[in-house]
This record gives sequence, C-alpha cells and structure tokens, in this order.
Amino acid sequence: MPDALNLIVTSEKRLFVGLAGPGTGKSHTFKTIIKSSEFNGKKILVLSFINKLVDDLKHDFAGFRNVEVSTLHAFAMQEYMKHSEVQASLDEGLDEIITQDYAFLLENSIDYSNQYYGNLLSVAEEEFYKSRSDYYGNGSALHSFNSVIYALNKLFQADNGLIPSYDLVLVDEFQDFNELEWQFISALNLKSKVVVVGDDDQSLYSWKSAQPELIRSLFSDEVTDSFSLDYCYRSTQVIVDAVNSLITNAKTVGLLAGRVDEKEYMYPTGREDKDELSAKFNQIDFLPAVIGSQLVYQLAARIKRDVGEDHNKRILVLAPSFYKQTVYDGLISRGLNVVEFELFGDEKHRTIKHRYLIESFKTLEVRKTDNLALRKVLHIYGDEDMQKELLRKCDSESKKIWLCLPRDVKDLIEADIALFKKVRQGKDTLTDEELLRVNQIFNVKNLLSKMINGFGSHTKGGLEVEMTTVMSSKGLSADFVYYIGVDDKLNVDRVTHELTDGKICEFLVGITRAKEKLTLFSFADKNPKLVSLIADHINRVESSRPSRRQ
Repeated sequence: MPDALNLIVTSEKRLFVGLAGPGTGKSHTFKTIIKSSEFNGKKILVLSFINKLVDDLKHDFAGFRNVEVSTLHAFAMQEYMKHSEVQASLDEGLDEIITQDYAFLLENSIDYSNQYYGNLLSVAEEEFYKSRSDYYGNGSALHSFNSVIYALNKLFQADNGLIPSYDLVLVDEFQDFNELEWQFISALNLKSKVVVVGDDDQSLYSWKSAQPELIRSLFSDEVTDSFSLDYCYRSTQVIVDAVNSLITNAKTVGLLAGRVDEKEYMYPTGREDKDELSAKFNQIDFLPAVIGSQLVYQLAARIKRDVGEDHNKRILVLAPSFYKQTVYDGLISRGLNVVEFELFGDEKHRTIKHRYLIESFKTLEVRKTDNLALRKVLHIYGDEDMQKELLRKCDSESKKIWLCLPRDVKDLIEADIALFKKVRQGKDTLTDEELLRVNQIFNVKNLLSKMINGFGSHTKGGLEVEMTTVMSSKGLSADFVYYIGVDDKLNVDRVTHELTDGKICEFLVGITRAKEKLTLFSFADKNPKLVSLIADHINRVESSRPSRRQ
C-alpha cells in the first residue's frame, strides 16, 4: 500500500481512507503528517471519539497554533455556538429524557437516539425535541451529543458558507461513525481534504448504529484514495498471530463476511526489544472456570508474580461491568491500588446513573427549581405514573416542574438537597436516619464513605492497576492485560447461542490492549468458543484452590 503522507500530498482526490489494525500506529501516522514539511504551518483539524488520543495529541501539539485537536462532539458544539449565535450546553442523557417525555405527553413511542443515528427525524419529532430541550435548557440551547451534530448539519445544509475550511482534516475511529456523523464529515469534506482512519475489525458501537460497511465501501471507492497500516508495533508476536487466527477461524464459521481482506496484520521482526518479549511471552495464558473468590485471588497473585519488582509496568484489568466492584474490592484488600475505576458505569444503557444524580443534586444545591436537574431525580420521588401526571400538568399549564410538585414532595427534595450538601462537606456526623436516606437515594454499598473519602484505600508502594470494560478500553494499552469473562454466556447471541461479528470485534479489541503478556479468565466455561478460535496460541493453566488463610 502507498505511504499515507505521500498519497495525501500527491493525489488530486479529497477523501482518503486508511485501514489500521490495533497498535499499527494511527497516532504516529497522524503526528508524521502534521509534523511534515508539506503540512508545516497548514491549518489542520484532528477529530476522534477517543478521549485519550485527543488528550495525547493536544499535549504533543500544544505549541502548534495551526493544529486543532478535538472530540467530534466538542467541535460540533463549538461550531454550532459560533454560527447559531446562541449560548448552548451539552447533556449526554437528553435523548433518553425526551424519549420518555414523548411517551408521557404524546402516549406514543420513539427512540430519539436511534432516530438521530440514522438521520431519520420527522418535522414533528424534531419540533417536539426542540420544545422539550428549550424547557430543560434554563435559558440556553440544550443539546445532546446527537442533536448538536444534527443541528449543525442543518445549518451547513442551509448555508455551505458556514462550513469551516482546513488544509487537512484527520478523523480517527471511522469504523464507528453512523449516518448522522458521516453526513457531518461529508460537509467538512466539501471545503477540506479529509483523511478517515479506522478498522472494520474493531467496530464496537452497533448500539449507536455504527456503519463499519461505510469504511469498507469507501476503501475501494473510485472517489477515494486508500492506504493501510499493516504492522503491529504494540503487541508481541503471539498476540498478532492470535488475531490472525481469530479472524481466519471466525470467517471459516461464517462470521466477518463483509470485512476488508486486502489489509494485513503483521508482526515486524527485527526489533530486538520486542523480539525478546515475544520469545519470553510466547503463549496466552488461560485460566478456565475460576470460581468465586478464587478468581480475584488468582488475579492478584498473577499480577504480583508477573510484574515482580518492576512497578513501572502498566497493568490493565478488563472486566464485565457487573464484576468490577468485586475485582476492585478484592485487589484493594490484597494491597494493590486500583485507579481510573468508574464505579457508576452502566454499560448496558450507556449512561452513568449515579453521576447524573450527583451532578443533579449539585445543581439543585444552587438552583432548586432547575427543570433538568429535577427531571433527572424525579424517579426517586415517584413511579412512572406520578412522573407522567406531573409532566402533563407542567405541559398543560406551561409551568416549571417545581411549581407543579406537591408540597410534601418539595419538602422531601429540599431535605435531600440539605443532606446531600452535608454529605459532600463531610464535616458533621450523620444520624442513622440520614445514613439510611443516602443509601435509599443512591442504592450503592458504602457510597457515603466513598463520596467523602474517595474510592478505596491507597496502599503505600502498592502496584497500580487500571480497570475498565472491554467496551471502554479503546485507546488504552498496558504491558500486562488480564481479560475476565470470556465465557459463552457473556459472549454468544442469546437466541442462536452462537458468536456474532460484534463479539469477535470486542474480543479482538480486548486482547490487543496487551503489549507484553495477556491472561484470560473464564467464570465457568472450560472451553469457551472465543478461546477455541485462538486455541493454537493458548496455554491452559488449571488454577489451584487457595487455602482458607489465603
């Protein structure tokens, strides 16, 4: 495949498509292009979903006034406020709130997120969304991540002169773009050369109607020029070989039928440091059917043994969201420090419920009549029938939520706001009744002490362990990766009981976070289907049960 920089500079085309497997140097390629003499001083925009890449590139190009680095949604909000001349704010849960309002007020069903993903809103649906976002906006234009892109696209369609112009736009993770987001990139492409980079083998966001087929079709389209990054500089050879086996065996059973087969995924031999690691860690360890507390015991023991005295090694644990608290408590109790741990993540619904509650109560401390903050906590004070009746009353009388609340509910909300403030200050002892109320609101074990003192204890000199889900691991890498939950129960389709393209991609993303060594754990399955696809690269480790004292 042609060199990316040379292709972009010499081609007369305006859209370039790069395929890049995990660890093949997308960030390095971006940096090479930006720092090249051909683009020295040129106006460049870099967009990504991945906060880590954005943060890294912002740091790398802090002194480059010609380079703008942003997340897609932050850039969209910036452009929207510039051209709409209104003050605006983002709320990631707004689509869900207005979807429920639609059901309450119109007695009909809609999923606003899905409508936005597919760019499918009708005029009536758009008008309803606008009226509700105005209601919750507290005087400013309130948008979700989706609605701001939709609004900006409409501005661009009405007046192409509003589209910003750059010498080059670099777009990361393109395999996870949906129709709405692609329309936005297409608008930028009218004024600027655009390079989109991604990997159809790493498409994880089917829940947001991501279109991996888009990067596949554009890769071979006559209107584009294409390149690929084929060498994995992150992982050891066994990981690279396992990925190729995973893909080959998945295709053999009819999966990944639409993937681009022209690309390759190769290990670059001849790098002495990496070759030594590849020789040392030449298999992937798999601990099958590790039951109960034994799993955390085995995990902690292996982390300590693998890392040894080198506390500079980066450690990453990938665990299902339902099991993160168990792993967290277990590792803390064994003297390890768990960092970047999101206690409140709800992967299934893609929202962070408790963070919403905390942010809402912070707002209510300052402004107890705030419609949006009150809307987010209404479920604490009544069931859906109560919420429906209340919102209908507010709508018919054109009143704020606070003005329509019964007196006893207002009193309870005011008491909860005062309690929340007392908890956050952490200065006064709470009564047993107050402790019970905090637990009733948040329904999380030990939340009170965590809100005051932070999450968990910190052991002096203890190893630091990062933990997240596979879905949230994009952009991360670590020397040692421990992947928990490769069981069929967690990874096969509930109806067909077979693996899906999505789970193959998720597994591929997870295992390629490892730079040196990868260890897999299953809860119950001794021969999970995912592991069978890379069986040639697996070292089965039958775990021994720890003694009671351990």
